[in-house]
Amino acid sequence: MTALYKGKFMLPGPSYVYECQSCNGLFVRRSISSGNTSRAKFRSDGQMSAPMLPTTPLLVACPQCKSSIFWPTANEIDTYETYDMTGFFDVSLISPENLAIRAEKKAKKLKYQDVARYEQASPEQIFEFIQGGRFESSYELPLRLLCWQRCNDERLEVGRFGLEFEEQENLQKMLRLIDQNTDSHRLLRAEIFRQLAQFDEARIMLDYDFDEEMAARAEQLMLAIERKDSLPFQFVGRDDEFEYETAWRARRYEPEDPSKFNFAELTPPVFKISNRDWWVKVLGMLCHNWALVERNDDGTATVYFFQDQGGKERPAIIDSLSFEGIREARDGLKRNGFEFLKSYPGPWMDCEPKGFIYDDRVAGNFVYSQSGYWGN
Repeated sequence: MTALYKGKFMLPGPSYVYECQSCNGLFVRRSISSGNTSRAKFRSDGQMSAPMLPTTPLLVACPQCKSSIFWPTANEIDTYETYDMTGFFDVSLISPENLAIRAEKKAKKLKYQDVARYEQASPEQIFEFIQGGRFESSYELPLRLLCWQRCNDERLEVGRFGLEFEEQENLQKMLRLIDQNTDSHRLLRAEIFRQLAQFDEARIMLDYDFDEEMAARAEQLMLAIERKDSLPFQFVGRDDEFEYETAWRARRYEPEDPSKFNFAELTPPVFKISNRDWWVKVLGMLCHNWALVERNDDGTATVYFFQDQGGKERPAIIDSLSFEGIREARDGLKRNGFEFLKSYPGPWMDCEPKGFIYDDRVAGNFVYSQSGYWGN
């Protein structure tokens, strides 16, 4: 597996042996040297299940006496190689030194072959441990998050909508610990309000322009809020996010209303694009190209290009390219030096074209479609 490892596979690390402080029994924790989130599944309460990036919960249980094990204070007594790669890359016969090392590692692994791995802690154990308060304050939020997720495991298993008193209390205390400074934390606060059935508060938390990665999740949370559904759910995979992200952008963007102006002010006619999620390509000092991606009814996508407005009252489309879908359009923009404006702060912020768009492709300024400035 190591020979094939190029970022697509999990690379195992050593296994660690611990002694339970309550019963003196031994248990094992495996580790990984490298992994990734390929094929990962994400739940609305922040739980991640990634086969190529397994994680150890902060609090677990001893497999013998079932007492709580808090990793920062666990008593490590030994370690051994989970998979021995000694001599794996030798091009000829394994050297005597490597043979000796391999035998020593094998003996240590055999010594602990019957030692059980740790077990999952129950929600009750986690509640009790938090109440005891025998940990640094920085651990409170991750412990409460783990407790919430373990409770949700049980809720989903039996289909229980309501929350127990301890669960409600845990969520209320989490709200005081989670700030709103990141998109992911803002979504987590919205999810807490949703699971508390405080749907209006959850809507308020989602009244925000989330970045490209979080927009699809915001839409899925909003749909659950509109259904008044308070159970946790699994977000769709990355390959299926585009429809939700497009729906979120449409939900956030209020289309321009030409009826507010007289006919003379709308010459040339308004060209309608359903969003204002600008992409920018910085060409030089105070010089940029701009683009909008529009999803068409048949699932294809069109990228419309603009230049800096330069004092003009209305922005003009100068060129366009067609793509098989939203993903292909975005990939093409990134390959050609465009960045999503909301995720690419700089002095060009607030310089994007503004006003009622009109189509000026008849002027023949086909920078990307015909002039060779677009690379496939």
